[in-house]
Amino acid sequence: MSYHAEIKPFGENAFLIEWSNEISDYNHTQVTATNKIIIEQFNDKIIETTPSYQSLAIYLKKNINTSLFIQKISELLNKACLSEKVYSREVHIPVCYDKEFGLDLERLSEIHNLSIKSIIAHHTKRIYPVYFIGFLPGFPYLEGLNPMISTPRKEKPRSIVRAGSVGIAGDQTGVYPLDSPGGWNIIGRSPISFFDIKKDSPSLLKARDQIKFFEISREEFDTIKREVENDSYQLKTFSKDD
Repeated sequence: MSYHAEIKPFGENAFLIEWSNEISDYNHTQVTATNKIIIEQFNDKIIETTPSYQSLAIYLKKNINTSLFIQKISELLNKACLSEKVYSREVHIPVCYDKEFGLDLERLSEIHNLSIKSIIAHHTKRIYPVYFIGFLPGFPYLEGLNPMISTPRKEKPRSIVRAGSVGIAGDQTGVYPLDSPGGWNIIGRSPISFFDIKKDSPSLLKARDQIKFFEISREEFDTIKREVENDSYQLKTFSKDD
């Protein structure tokens, strides 16, 4: 196939489009572009799509012939020009790294022989692409973490991690959108809301967004938290052609 992917059945009334096993910007761009095309062209025939790092699962309505649909998708994608540059936006996320919120910062400082200030600097310096929304509604999996602060998950997960908590697990960083159990290493907390079921688009972040964290003080955290609750906080976003 000209788009360098394999299409195969994926259970009843579903199929999987799979690129190589490599996690890369190219593969993720292809996943995102393919997902966009399928939703635009066949929204009346699908129940949902589930994008991942290098694959896309498509779940069809029961009255749809899976084999014929796969053939249509194959023909469409062979004709389509899937750009390597998918429209995205850059979202700036405020994070308070105070000890109250950075529950594992001291431990990470010892593990990596880095000062807490250095860990924060490494975390805020980079721009992270959102590869997909994960195990919790609105939970963004972000790639691009500096290897100097890459840290395995905690051996014993916490029974509760507060919404807005920013964590590190392996070579990924992410934000807990809701209160939940979790085993990520928590280094800070954001005062903004990442998931609101009352909104038309409940998840604040989407695949192919790019995230830039910036440090705020405890006082600024409280101020922004109030603004979020009053629906007056202006999230900093920048449209861009990635």
